[in-house]
Amino acid sequence: MKRPITLLYHNPTERERLMARLAHLSNLTITPVRWRAVGEASGAVPMVCWCADVISALSAKDLVTEALLVLHPGQGGPLFSLLEDERCATCAIAESDELIVQKIERLRFPQAYRDRVGEAGTYLTEREADVVRLLVSGLDTGQIAERLGIKAATVTAHKKHIFLKSGVRNTAQLVAWALIRNRPGGERGGTV
Repeated sequence: MKRPITLLYHNPTERERLMARLAHLSNLTITPVRWRAVGEASGAVPMVCWCADVISALSAKDLVTEALLVLHPGQGGPLFSLLEDERCATCAIAESDELIVQKIERLRFPQAYRDRVGEAGTYLTEREADVVRLLVSGLDTGQIAERLGIKAATVTAHKKHIFLKSGVRNTAQLVAWALIRNRPGGERGGTV
């Protein structure tokens, strides 16, 4: 059975690149729609778009009310993955056809994703939330330790716990995670 998707594009070149990437997937029926007409696109159909950076992906996620698959260049994949939730998936454009189809299928069944991930979100202790807020404000480990009146090793331990809870791998990703998480419409959980 063919699955309908809406392909969002800005210009003919982008449309052709995306169509060339997706058209051979025999289980998809693709309807191209210009971004400026996104409000007129049929509802309840997953949408697919190209975003060269995380900022444009955030904008796309804000504009689209339907399920959205963001195809990206591949660099910065961990940052793009921070956008994922029940109505948004991300995938490098060079990924396998199978993975792209899996991402589209996941968007068709958001409840299954919600059940698998859990709705609890990532909860941070009050001290962990303090560390994240200070990291976002631009302070380094030593400055955070001084500001909170704790040892630098304790700040490092808090960061490690936050990395484990959030799934990020470094401080830059942690800052992006915190900013994405606390923006309007972002995941809200814990005290960050």
